[in-house]
Order: sequence, then structure tokens, then C-alpha cells
Amino acid sequence: MKSSRQPGIQYEHRFTVPRSKTVPALYPESEEFVQMPDVFATGYLVGFLEWACIKAINPHFDWPQEQTVGTHINVSHEAATPPGLEVRASVELIGVVGRKPEALSKM
Repeated sequence: MKSSRQPGIQYEHRFTVPRSKTVPALYPESEEFVQMPDVFATGYLVGFLEWACIKAINPHFDWPQEQTVGTHINVSHEAATPPGLEVRASVELIGVVGRKPEALSKM
């Protein structure tokens, strides 16, 4: 573990939503999903938030030998995001308990 892995690490991640990350693309074998609007899917949103957290803390790990995974998420949407628009996640490492980092994500 690197000594730089300390609370206060911040990172902002941006991503332009492609059609392949919309609700109908999440489960194309589901008739219900296919009929939903072309907006950024919550399932992809969760992955995007994890991606932002990984980007924030990887410089502070001996990656890929050291890695971390998400264990809890609490997400709400402010608005639907259609393809072509940008989403942004601001994340901050708020604590490290032993070997377990705790991150806070904001969109």
C-alpha cells in the first residue's frame, strides 16, 4: 500500500454518453428494456461511478497487484441524460480503514 492513499484524494471523471450505454442497450434481450427511452442507463451509471473511483485511487495503489472493488452504492438521478450529452462524476476518498478505502461520489 502506498503512503499517498489518504483521505482527501479527489478526481473528476467526464464521459459523453453513447447510444450503447442507454437503457435499451442494457438488456437487449428484454422486450421491456428495448422499449424504454434512449437515456443513460442506471446500470451503466453505476459502472461509470466505479470507473471514476478506480481512476481516482489507482495512482495510490500498486496496480494491478493491488485493487479495490465497490461494496456499497446509494444512487439517485437528477435528470435523464440522452446520448451525446456529458455526465460528470466528482469523487473523493473520505476514509481508509485498514486496507479498505471509502469513497464518496457525486454526479
